[in-house]
Amino acid sequence: MSDPNAQRQIPQPPPTEARVLVIYTGGTIGMTPQDGGLAPEANALVKGLRKMPMLHDEEYAKEIGLKDNTLVLPPTEHNKRVVYTVLEYSPLLDSSNISIEDWGTIGKDIEKNYDDFDGFVILHGTDTMAYTASALSFMCEHLCKPIILTGSQVPIFRMRNDGRDNLLGALLIAGQFDIPEVCLYFYNKLFRGNRVTKVNAESFDAFSSPNLDPLAIAEVDFLINWDTVRRADHTAQFHVSTELNCNVGLLRLFPGITTATVTAFLQPPMEGVVLETYGSGNAPDNRPDLLAALKEATDSGVIIMNCTQCLKGTVSASYATGQVLKDAGLIAGGDMTPEAALSKLSYVLAKKEIDFDVKKKMMGKNLRGEVSDFPETKLSLSDGRFIQVIARSLNANYKEKLEAIREALTPPLACAAARIGDIDALKGTNFSLSDYDGRTPLHIAACEGHLKLVEYLLSHGVKVHAKDRYGDTPLGNAVRFRHKEMVKLLRKAGAQLFRDELDKAGTELCSLTASGDLEGLEMWELAGADLNQRGYNGQTSLELAGALGKKEVVAFLEQLKKPKPVFGEIREQRDDE
Repeated sequence: MSDPNAQRQIPQPPPTEARVLVIYTGGTIGMTPQDGGLAPEANALVKGLRKMPMLHDEEYAKEIGLKDNTLVLPPTEHNKRVVYTVLEYSPLLDSSNISIEDWGTIGKDIEKNYDDFDGFVILHGTDTMAYTASALSFMCEHLCKPIILTGSQVPIFRMRNDGRDNLLGALLIAGQFDIPEVCLYFYNKLFRGNRVTKVNAESFDAFSSPNLDPLAIAEVDFLINWDTVRRADHTAQFHVSTELNCNVGLLRLFPGITTATVTAFLQPPMEGVVLETYGSGNAPDNRPDLLAALKEATDSGVIIMNCTQCLKGTVSASYATGQVLKDAGLIAGGDMTPEAALSKLSYVLAKKEIDFDVKKKMMGKNLRGEVSDFPETKLSLSDGRFIQVIARSLNANYKEKLEAIREALTPPLACAAARIGDIDALKGTNFSLSDYDGRTPLHIAACEGHLKLVEYLLSHGVKVHAKDRYGDTPLGNAVRFRHKEMVKLLRKAGAQLFRDELDKAGTELCSLTASGDLEGLEMWELAGADLNQRGYNGQTSLELAGALGKKEVVAFLEQLKKPKPVFGEIREQRDDE
């Protein structure tokens, strides 16, 4: 007799596991009360985490025999486990004591363990976390796995704290999502690491990414903004560049700053400087002494980045006070944070294998998503960056919203590109898309007389017989706007006037005849209209011209010898067009 419980006794396959390395450098998250106040305590973090069910499943850990420094999260709703090993530094550091050498140590530990883990979480103090996140983003070359920095404003051992949620969120993202970037996770938001800055010392919501929306937000589910996440670079092996240049600095402009101060700051061994300027990258243009000091420094080989003091915004040369800095040899930092610009300088200047000019070009390029692309040329409508620029201005964050924006804006934007004859902007776009009036890019280009654009559209399969809401075709538009060569091109491509357009032709031809408009008559003849068609008064163009004494029109019409028939049969629009 079969056992009714046999089905329940069949052992279930173990849940899938992701392995994450947690590098615990120190910081508030693991601090405990000491005689002199809060301070990090060696080996206290792992012991404390073992007592927190949301961060460790002790029963499962015993079942699979985890080592002392390795813990495991409870299973997710998809029955996936995140097994994480804690690598604790000794001594543990307050982040105010973090140095460039410590960044190198973190980088080496990631590189050494890179193949053994699916992701990495770095526990770090909040005061300098933005600097570390920026530095690691440049140091980690050809990164294909998530590296997430997090910490807390309140120690994880206190009853009310932000450390538990921050650590749990960082572990889940590092173990479950393919986000190959150095990130910072704080207060339910995942930021690109080189885009953040600390904005509040007293709130759980301590960090902001002023010029880039979060890569993800933790709500009921993790909402990932995949359009913003950078793609993994599989062309070369992962490597951490631990060589960083220490001869870099930050200099903030202020009203009344003396030339002596600037000159002293720019003296050797200084090699790279982030100059924090006003507004959109401005400096006083009535201070030739100050500008001369900056020019002398750039001429001598100091790379100076122009970054705005404003929390949000970008550097541009819209104002004369911004142009003078460009003339002095400064490189526009776009919307980079000062933290990102400084660590980028440290990373680039340390590269001994490239010359100075290449280093300057690297500082002006987007290496790790640290700066928004603001190209001088127009973006293609098929380029996701274009939609992201629009989305940012509308505060849209996620894939569904981005797709909705793309669907709504692409047709009118495609028509706008066609109006100015911008072939590059249209590449990759669905040319059959129509705007709110049913007008396609071919309609617009035919109106404007852009022959090369029309040739491009026709060579890429665009429908030559498309009608707008008024029943007009591109051929009819070309006739109306008197583009003779356009009419010839469209006719060569098989364009014909529809019956409703031809029904209007008789009246239009008589009107043109009455005004002696030979060019207009010629356009209709080239488009395939029958110039012998009768108008509303029952007369043909030739009869009307004779009655009105329009000798030139009569000569023109007689020169045609006989009325031209409509090209082929009168075309009826098919349902599929």
